[in-house]
Amino acid sequence: MTTSLPDGLPEFAEHVLAFEHERPRHDRTKEAEIRVTFAMSPARYYQVLNRLIDTPAALASEPQLVNRLQRLRTARTSARAARRFVAPNADGEGREEER
Repeated sequence: MTTSLPDGLPEFAEHVLAFEHERPRHDRTKEAEIRVTFAMSPARYYQVLNRLIDTPAALASEPQLVNRLQRLRTARTSARAARRFVAPNADGEGREEER
């Protein structure tokens, strides 16, 4: 059972946000701490975090942190999209190009 805090955010979600606030940089030591602290893979942790930062309760709880994380996610998504630019070639087939 997950307990909720007065602002409606589950205790686990508060713990994730606190961890992210304390460890803003992504590196190998953070990955190891994620495995130990949350008993999940870093990939799963970031899935949970990305879902969490889209909730109104997280925004109400930690607005600066959530806004920063959303900005970083948008920047990463845009950078990925720019690398995957597909330009049509002469025969109508698409090919990936670096911009």
